[in-house]
Amino acid sequence: MKVYLNDPVAPSALERLKAHVEIVDHFDRPEELDAIIVRQQYCTADVIRRATRCRLIQQHGAGLDRIDTRAAEECGIPVRNTPGVNSRSVAEYAVAMMLDLSRKVTQIDRKTRKGLLPAFGMPETVGSELSGKRLGLVGSGHVAQDVAQICKEGFRMEICCCSAHRSDAELRDLGFAPMSLHELFAVCDYVSLHCLLTPETYHMIGRSCFRGCNPNLILINTARGGLVDEEALYEALTSGIIAAAGLDVFEEQPPSTDNPLLSLDNFLAGMHVAGSTHEALERNGKAVVDSVFEVLGIDG
Repeated sequence: MKVYLNDPVAPSALERLKAHVEIVDHFDRPEELDAIIVRQQYCTADVIRRATRCRLIQQHGAGLDRIDTRAAEECGIPVRNTPGVNSRSVAEYAVAMMLDLSRKVTQIDRKTRKGLLPAFGMPETVGSELSGKRLGLVGSGHVAQDVAQICKEGFRMEICCCSAHRSDAELRDLGFAPMSLHELFAVCDYVSLHCLLTPETYHMIGRSCFRGCNPNLILINTARGGLVDEEALYEALTSGIIAAAGLDVFEEQPPSTDNPLLSLDNFLAGMHVAGSTHEALERNGKAVVDSVFEVLGIDG
């Protein structure tokens, strides 16, 4: 049997696959594929319609925006993902970005290497604590809940949340204060994005959110690049509308080296690595291979 895979996965998962199936790293002949595993690659409607032998499209991770799920449904091909498997890793990275930007860790490192901090206690090295601050979550799934736990238990932060999928009562049961998106930007010290990219959420973070927001706000995005209007974010960062931002994901991935955000001291860039820990990759790899083997009837 042939399984498509063209992205890095945990070595243990790769070895399990190699022991039982032929791995194909291209879509030249989708009609020969028995299953498709997607991590960063796109699985288009054309590929899906030609994959007449395919019995499963398996996402390595939670987000399904790289798979044409409508085409898969039309063709009767089930689509699975692995929600929550790497949520702790993503949550820790989101909090790491908050800490870095609050305490200016990366800024101070860059300036120290260049000899731009000749004395102790210079004003530009003074940061802010997370402790006791207010965190706004956009989304209320596995990652958002893990971020909330870390920030509430570790830093005694107040947790607010805007969620399209839970009622105010459900959010309160989770320990979150329900708020609208614009309220989060107005009253929170940090806003962290943890929602899916859909036509409805595309560029949901733009000029209207930044209008009237807390000038000390730090924005974090470890979800999907298309959630944020990067041009509007650049304007907000350079005009003092918000204090800082960290993006692990961009609309163009990787971002172009001439992306103006990369020139700013109050901006922190990642490379869609929030979920990339040894532990999360092992968990994800096992879940993905287990799923593929189950559908293909492989005992391995």
